[in-house]
Amino acid sequence: MSENVNEEVFYQVSYVVVGSTHPGAIVSMDKRPEVGEIVTFGRQRFEVLEVQELTPVTGNFGFLHVTCQMVEKA
Repeated sequence: MSENVNEEVFYQVSYVVVGSTHPGAIVSMDKRPEVGEIVTFGRQRFEVLEVQELTPVTGNFGFLHVTCQMVEKA
């Protein structure tokens, strides 16, 4: 039986925006971002293009690098 079955995982996520001057963001999250997901920073929306694990999850904490692109404003 795994020790982490019911344990929530927290992520420190570094977002990098390609094709834009947007500086990106570093965000603490309790859910791993998924490719195709839309995330919002301020009033701007971004589509997740790639998710990379920077280090394996240790205990209940992990580091992720996410590449995303700006989505046209509605």
